[in-house]
Amino acid sequence: MTIDESFDLKGIMKNYLLSQKDVGKIVGVSQVFISNVLSGKKTLSPKKKQVLLDYLSYNSKYELETSVDYLRIRLKTLKWFEVIEDLLLMDSNLFNIDVSSMHNYNMSMSYGSIRILRHSENIDMGTLVEFNGGGCREFEQELKDQNRTWKQFFQDCFFFSMEQKKVSNFEDLDDYLKFTRLDLATDEMYSKKGNYDLRKLYDKMLAGQIQTPFRQFSSNESFLYRDGEFISTGLSLYFGSRKSKSIYINFYEKDKEQSMVRDLYLDEIHELYGYKNRYEIRLFGDKATQVIFDFWYNDIPLQNLAGQIISHYLDIKDDKGNWDIEWLDVFGSDKSYGFVNKPREVSYDRTLKWLDSSVFASLKRNMEIDRLTGSRKTMELFNEKELDEKNQNLVDSIVKQKKERAFYDNFHEMIELEYD
Repeated sequence: MTIDESFDLKGIMKNYLLSQKDVGKIVGVSQVFISNVLSGKKTLSPKKKQVLLDYLSYNSKYELETSVDYLRIRLKTLKWFEVIEDLLLMDSNLFNIDVSSMHNYNMSMSYGSIRILRHSENIDMGTLVEFNGGGCREFEQELKDQNRTWKQFFQDCFFFSMEQKKVSNFEDLDDYLKFTRLDLATDEMYSKKGNYDLRKLYDKMLAGQIQTPFRQFSSNESFLYRDGEFISTGLSLYFGSRKSKSIYINFYEKDKEQSMVRDLYLDEIHELYGYKNRYEIRLFGDKATQVIFDFWYNDIPLQNLAGQIISHYLDIKDDKGNWDIEWLDVFGSDKSYGFVNKPREVSYDRTLKWLDSSVFASLKRNMEIDRLTGSRKTMELFNEKELDEKNQNLVDSIVKQKKERAFYDNFHEMIELEYD
């Protein structure tokens, strides 16, 4: 079978969650052209089809580790002890009162590098939970001791907030829960076979081989005198403005940076820590919230999210204008991440999937406890729960759709039986 006979563009786009813009970007044509291909008005050449298939077959050639490297959460409450004990699941007595505060808050507590800030009067500022890089690593240990993960913690953030605000929909949390900043850090671990040279990105940027919506790019490299010569502390590349309150990207040679910080030679850093390059993404406001929601609710791994975001903002080409294979070796081929101006839709089917994995087990456990103890507490609480107007409207809409679908399914079955 030839490529023309087996090539199904619609199927490929569905399987890989690619938009028309994504496909056009990969094969080097416009979104309008892809739209015409899908409608049958135009066709992709065999060469373009092969380009798309080759692109989608690329996987990362390096060992990558992606982590949460900075997190800031604002909750519209002044009950900061409840935030510590019921959300962080930590002992508030372990936190020390700080003399100074920050971010315009006038009260602060900290435990190691984990900081809790509160405004004594301004409910709109409420309570701010902040984890810097060290705080993220410290909280990861807390999560491990609690038998939780980052994904479960983010889920708890939503449901803690829903309980505090007495609402039953994520969409109603806009004025209560805000993830005001999220940093994702992807470490490209050292490989004896070789690693990506960030200087190539620097040269490509200056040569116009990187298409990006960013209007600011800068680089930095300093040197320290060691063993009779000046040694580089590492090249850093900055995409976007450091003052941005939307998104900012920074790549740097982490092995060289850590060599100077820890006063170790490069080969010792490679041997002891395995560091090579680091790719950091700093997200603010709605962008941070959307990525966290997609990580938790839509179950997209952090590493995929990081690669997709970088792909969205940096379109890196080779000398001939094709996608750069050496760069694909780093993150592999992945679709571009689409930021939206409104929250992700919470679908009925996806909610059922989430209920199956996160709620039904707990409900079944409580009902079994009631059965063995003769209690009816769980069912009483369940029966006392009333749907608000928004949820009732959603129920009515879904029931109507399902009834209409069932009618047409039965109708077609009757027609088929009649003709049989």
